[in-house]
Amino acid sequence: MALVVEDGSLVTGANSYITLAEFKTWADSRGIDYGTDYTLEQNILRATDYFERLHFIGWKTNETQPLQWPRVEALIDGYYVDSTEIPKEVKVAIYEATVAQIQGNSQLNTQDRRTISETVGDISITYAANSENRTITPALTYALNRLTVPAGAVSRM
Repeated sequence: MALVVEDGSLVTGANSYITLAEFKTWADSRGIDYGTDYTLEQNILRATDYFERLHFIGWKTNETQPLQWPRVEALIDGYYVDSTEIPKEVKVAIYEATVAQIQGNSQLNTQDRRTISETVGDISITYAANSENRTITPALTYALNRLTVPAGAVSRM
């Protein structure tokens, strides 16, 4: 499936916020490997799948738009984002989610049970009580901070 990029004009059938070229430019400047175009496209689509499941600031511009952005009433760093704009923060979040996907740390993967203690032959491993059962991706978490509504936040319509 080809990437159909949302540019803020409510593109029919949009399934991404970034192009292959945009991701490659961003990744190349950071020394990130990304594989073939085919694999990269799959990873971008999967990263977008994760991104689309989040609860964002503001509201969709149109109830029938295919993706969560563009949005109205989206306040980032004290300024409202134009309702026909895909902010750079969205693109950075997709870049970071794609990197997590490429590195095998997909936020959509099934979570394994947490291991408290494991012994194989002479080797024994005990994990810290507060350790996560998945790899934490701080870059992705940071990239999403200004776009998402904090967990437990209450808003009125």
